[in-house]
Amino acid sequence: MSDTSAGTTEPADIPARQPLPGTRIIAHRIPVWGIEGPYLHMDAADIHTTYAQAAGRAGDYPARTAQFGRQTDGQGLDNFLRGNLNFWLSSEATVTDDGVIRYRQTRNHSTTTFTPDRTSGILLNRPDEQVTAAAYRVTGPSGVTQVWRGRAVRDAVAACRRKPVVGWPAGWAHLMPDTAIRFAPGGFPWSAPDIYTAEPADEPADWGTPCAECRYPESEHDLSRLWTRSRTDGTGHTCWTYSAQA
Repeated sequence: MSDTSAGTTEPADIPARQPLPGTRIIAHRIPVWGIEGPYLHMDAADIHTTYAQAAGRAGDYPARTAQFGRQTDGQGLDNFLRGNLNFWLSSEATVTDDGVIRYRQTRNHSTTTFTPDRTSGILLNRPDEQVTAAAYRVTGPSGVTQVWRGRAVRDAVAACRRKPVVGWPAGWAHLMPDTAIRFAPGGFPWSAPDIYTAEPADEPADWGTPCAECRYPESEHDLSRLWTRSRTDGTGHTCWTYSAQA
């Protein structure tokens, strides 16, 4: 077996027509009559942020790779697998317990192996399952730290994962090995990413009275970035929040 701690050795090559080790990955809609045998859907898969990529040679046809070079990002791999598993109906992919993903276009092709950097975190693709703390200590790009509810962090993650305007940087959210969450909303093509870090924290005894305009506690009025602007109440006070309501 190969060493999977950030690709320090070459992964074992899989001969053509030999079964790929691990659990089968699918990306298509599950039919009403079900699927035979164990499988993992891409929607439920833990996809790491960074992978080392290695194209095997033990096949009749060259391996299909996610991109040129030996490194690929998790979102790119997610897109690659979804596209290929849905388009090339004869293609197959598996994941083993150590997080290593293997893909080949057909059983006659060489296998491409994706070895995760487990220190890089995983894509936050299931917020309801992955953002579980009741409260988080959130530090924005300006260095200001606030306490947000778990719901607030999930809302922010949902906003970060929206499809961006064509040509604009996409937002992202990663769950780190220490259970902290790092996320950025994307933004203008010329702007640097505004990165937030959310760390699980003790829930306060009282969140205070909800804001009359946005209904979020005042501790969740994002002071680091103007995500959305609510109405003013005539007092000169303006609520700036990350809220996905707009």
